[in-house]
Amino acid sequence: MRKLIILLMASAMLASCGRTAQDDSSLSIVAVNFPSYDAARAVIGSDEGLSMLLPPGIESHSYDPTPKDMVRIAEADLIIYTGGHSDVWVDSILSSLPDPPLAFRLMDQVPLLEEESKEGMEDDEHHGTDAEYDEHVWTSIENEIAIVRNLAEVIAQIEPGRADAFSENASRYISGLEDLDSEIKAIVGESPVDTLIFASRFPLLYFVREYGLGYYAAFPGCAEETEPSARTVAFLIDKAEELGVPCILNIEMSSSLIARTIAEEVGVPVRTFSSIHNVTSREFAGGDTYLTIMKRNVEVLREALGGTYQR
Repeated sequence: MRKLIILLMASAMLASCGRTAQDDSSLSIVAVNFPSYDAARAVIGSDEGLSMLLPPGIESHSYDPTPKDMVRIAEADLIIYTGGHSDVWVDSILSSLPDPPLAFRLMDQVPLLEEESKEGMEDDEHHGTDAEYDEHVWTSIENEIAIVRNLAEVIAQIEPGRADAFSENASRYISGLEDLDSEIKAIVGESPVDTLIFASRFPLLYFVREYGLGYYAAFPGCAEETEPSARTVAFLIDKAEELGVPCILNIEMSSSLIARTIAEEVGVPVRTFSSIHNVTSREFAGGDTYLTIMKRNVEVLREALGGTYQR
């Protein structure tokens, strides 16, 4: 609460300043996390006028905004963010500004799924007893297509003269997403296994629902991950052996200790499946995109469902 009060006080100080005057041909877009950043980059066709608040390599659930971040939001033409519990602070900042930028919430673009507590999963005390919607909407390729398409229309409002270019860029990116979707459907349709075992958080509810896959995991998607209990570890080991899964999955930037423990007991390898919530500094510098990361996920999925893993 103290940090939030400090941020809101800074917002009030900025209110008299408003956004910095910019040339009509320039873009100023702030994306809170990597999925927001990548969708905007795909539409623009470059990183022109685009910045990301969540630093590469930082676990998204531990991120705290700074007064400098708030200045960047106040001066932007457009802010892109998830719109869920993890970035509710964005709404507080926007409501404090006399002339807020356009806002694009990923969760407003698609049908939402409620987070669920799965058999064997650690109890989640992060959200209390009220039902919460899962924030990781971009993990569904169908959702990502809707996000990119809708975002192109919003960015065109900022620069109407480039609307056709934005639309063409979005269509090209969506074509790649559709190809990837077809490949995943083919893998799922031909696979002898239909359930995934995650030894960490599970931010992939939209993904498994889209492709009709089952799953078991140690924690819900937005849980404050700690070490799971012995009961949860034993349950996942039993399920992995019962189902004959070819590998144990771990989410990016999560500790692999429990995954390795389960994998050793079952006699299978550990593979990392990215929720694309953030990327490493090396991935960011190398120009990785949602598409390139999801393509790597496809190879992990192929093995996890009984196929051959191709590194």
